Amino acid sequence: MVQLYMRGFCQKLVMLFIFSLALTGCASNKSLELVNNYAQKSKEVEEALLQVYEQTHEARVDALMVQASRDGIASNDLNVQRINNSGQMELLQNLLSFSQSIYLLSSESFDKELNENSRQLNSSIISMSERLPSEALDNSQIEITVTAINALVRARSERARYQHLKAIFIGSNEIIQRSFQTLSSELVSWQRITTISMEKELRTRLYLLNNPNRCETIETAQCATITHTLEERVDAYRQAYILKSKITSLGDEFESLRGALAAVQNLNSKLVESLKRDDDLTKSNFVNALESAQDQIKKLQDFQSNL
Repeated sequence: MVQLYMRGFCQKLVMLFIFSLALTGCASNKSLELVNNYAQKSKEVEEALLQVYEQTHEARVDALMVQASRDGIASNDLNVQRINNSGQMELLQNLLSFSQSIYLLSSESFDKELNENSRQLNSSIISMSERLPSEALDNSQIEITVTAINALVRARSERARYQHLKAIFIGSNEIIQRSFQTLSSELVSWQRITTISMEKELRTRLYLLNNPNRCETIETAQCATITHTLEERVDAYRQAYILKSKITSLGDEFESLRGALAAVQNLNSKLVESLKRDDDLTKSNFVNALESAQDQIKKLQDFQSNL
């Protein structure tokens, strides 16, 4: 009788253990899906920021080209130096590398190029920590993160992979947050430079259109008479109108970008909270933050496609 009881008790223990493993697997799979979603959305925002940097450079080039058509220009002056944003670009590229690596390592095909993705993840974390003020960072968290990245390569189960990715994400939270804050705080300068360049181009375009006979009163060999047919003048004014519309929309575009960056920061915080507590409430909070981030990113992408 005792043996039958013990046998039944042991069977129940085994079933309970298997059931708990199944629940753990489901929880880790769900959390990996959240990590994957975060990585995808943060990558979209980071790429939008890259587009803003390129937009600013193009605005400066356009302003110079229109000015050259008015005044003429020597070949030595036909050059627009890019704004020295190497620090921002390095920080942004490392964020992109982090997002891409996290995305791949949390996907179902994580074992493909595992060593390379882990190496890129480690490199991006170290580089970002070096770009930020050392007194603002917890070195112990950086060490824990690097250790988890190295252990990820040796993970042999889904649960182990989840635990290492969890440690990486929680440990890197401060670095990621401060990196986004740094990039967001510098958007004011990028907006100002873009606006000044576009306004300069607009003024020059309108001056040329409104003064078609200017060379009759300007004694300089560089003055070029620009003649238009009626339709060409209409098209030229239409271009000026489009440029004016872009300038008017710039404030909204940069505000959308700031909103998208803030949404991704919030998404990061909610994900870290969910990974720490691993309960339904925090997962629900993350899903709400994800929906908010999606709305912000969609709004930003619509602005940029119109521009």
